[in-house]
Amino acid sequence: MSQPEIEQRVGLGLPVVLAVGLHLVILILTLVSWPESEPEQTSNTIVNATLVSTETTTNQAQQAKASKARDAAEKANEQQSAKEKAAKEAELAAQQQKSAALEKASELKAQQQKAAEQEKAEAQAEAAEQLKAEQKAAAEAAAQAKADAARRAEEAKAIALDRKKAEAEKQAKEEALKKADAEKAAKAKAEQEKAKKEKAAEEARKKANADKAAKAKADAEAKKTDADKAAKAKAAAEKAEKDKAAKAAAEKAAKEKAAKEKAAEESRKKSAAESARKKALAEKAAQASAGSLDSLIDNESDAISGAKQAAQAANGFVDLVKKYVGQNWSRPSGTTPGKTVTLRVSLLPTGELVSAAVKKSSGDSVFDRSAIQAVQKAAPFTELQQLPSGARSKFRNFDLYFNPEDLGR
Repeated sequence: MSQPEIEQRVGLGLPVVLAVGLHLVILILTLVSWPESEPEQTSNTIVNATLVSTETTTNQAQQAKASKARDAAEKANEQQSAKEKAAKEAELAAQQQKSAALEKASELKAQQQKAAEQEKAEAQAEAAEQLKAEQKAAAEAAAQAKADAARRAEEAKAIALDRKKAEAEKQAKEEALKKADAEKAAKAKAEQEKAKKEKAAEEARKKANADKAAKAKADAEAKKTDADKAAKAKAAAEKAEKDKAAKAAAEKAAKEKAAKEKAAEESRKKSAAESARKKALAEKAAQASAGSLDSLIDNESDAISGAKQAAQAANGFVDLVKKYVGQNWSRPSGTTPGKTVTLRVSLLPTGELVSAAVKKSSGDSVFDRSAIQAVQKAAPFTELQQLPSGARSKFRNFDLYFNPEDLGR
């Protein structure tokens, strides 16, 4: 029996049992007679009244009780009939339910069988689909494996190409670095060689200047006696103050640059040679003339000789100043050739520099300033004291034309 049929039978049986039990209880109550209490002994009047009253009450109670019993019995009968009817109906319903349950069980079995067959078919179909899916997956896996193999081959090829390219780039970079290092080393070597040459040139220049200074000092010392004699001769024609300044300048001249003294000595030698030449001419003229004419020619020759000597001395001083300035001049970086400047120079009688200013500019302030600095470095020009008084006053204030091309620079 199925579970729903069992539950339906249990649900109908319990009310039937309860109904039968209730009818039995009512029937028992109607048949049982309960004991009555005995009346109390009192006076007659009271007893009679009481008996009448008691009998009446008892009868009424019994009647009511009997009526209730009948009603209960009828009700019980009705209930019993209803119960029997309900039992029959329940039994009929149970039979119907049983039949329905059997039919339902048969249908359920058929459905189960059909479901089993359907499930089997579905399982077979699912197995077929799964097999088909597995075959498809296997084919896709094979295709994927083939594609992966091709992709890996391409990647390996690309990696090989990249590696080869990277090695080539690395080699090129290393070669470039080597080349750069070689160029750097060559440049450093060239700079060292250049610095070495410049240093050697500077040392050679310093040595030459030192040798020149030593030679000039030796010449100055050897010719000191002549210089002293010349200074004394000039001092006789000048004022005491000039004589004192000349003496101080002569003492200071021994300490000046050898190049300046050498140039002064060369100028003096030139003047002496010119004097000797003039004198020889005068002697020849004296031999060809006579009497007062000799005296006239001698005077005129002396005047001409003095003027020329003064002019030569002035020109020599200018050349000397230019030489000293050129030796102390340094070409500024970036200066183009062909530039010249005219400076206004003021000197003391001792040759010391008072001022140097631009009179006619070159158009390049840096070049002009370098020329002024060269004059300042070259001063003092003590050779001014050795000039005749007329030429000396001319160079207290004079114009100096400076052209580096004249110096071969």
